[in-house]
Amino acid sequence: MVHSNDRKLCLSGWLKQNNKTEYDTPLKLQKFLLLYEAFAKASGESPDFSHLRGYKRGPVFSNVWGDYTKEKEAFNKAADESYRSGRFAINEERAKKCAFVVRILSENELSELTHPMNLWKSKEDRIMKGEYQVDLEEKDFNEDDRKLIASLDKMYPIELIENSEVVNIDNHYFIFKKSDVQKLTEAHFDTLFNLSENEQLFNPVYADIDEEGRLVID
Repeated sequence: MVHSNDRKLCLSGWLKQNNKTEYDTPLKLQKFLLLYEAFAKASGESPDFSHLRGYKRGPVFSNVWGDYTKEKEAFNKAADESYRSGRFAINEERAKKCAFVVRILSENELSELTHPMNLWKSKEDRIMKGEYQVDLEEKDFNEDDRKLIASLDKMYPIELIENSEVVNIDNHYFIFKKSDVQKLTEAHFDTLFNLSENEQLFNPVYADIDEEGRLVID
């Protein structure tokens, strides 16, 4: 039996349909759901932070986690059905932004992104001491949290998202223009692998192919 509500099921179904790799990564699914609700809250809408609990790697919707880890087949089916039926009206632009953020950061980086949020930080002492199932509450989402969401909103405009392709090399995420991805050669990929192994890179990494076909890292 699946316990997640239609809102979370529909959002999960959207991610499964549009960003399957991130859906298949439990932490990334959780961060996607959290960011969607945080964007809703920052926009003055009513978010759904129900069943949100604090863990050492950040906030977790415990009902979704339980369904996803213990009833995966049933959860997959329910998520697909909820998304197809449209039982929750998804803000497509918001969903694309949240999916893009979870796509271009590693799991550790996503945890580091959410740790400063007062939504989690207000209960940090209890969480880090090992207290189990610490409830996180909407009232703790403060102005600093709004500013964090606003900065993400500004950093990743929808035009950038829709015109970019992300290339994942060894947990490093290179953002290319879609037109440049078609120009990537084996030599370019060799360079990207070498960079991933030998350079201190911070995700996301912006990259271009110049007029002469050379790889340019921003």
